Amino acid sequence: MVKKRRERMLLLASVPVHVVTARLGHTDPAITLRVYAHVICSAETAAADIFAKSLEDGC
Repeated sequence: MVKKRRERMLLLASVPVHVVTARLGHTDPAITLRVYAHVICSAETAAADIFAKSLEDGC
């Protein structure tokens, strides 16, 4: 459980997928992307929310 939490934190912190892949010992970044797709999707949603808020604030 700790390992998965650590890797989720790295992905949410925008650590490149190939770096996380190497830390996990996966042979292909596609494996990491399949396993952690939900984390990447939530990060994309958060980024979109931040962008929308900045437009609302006039930045």
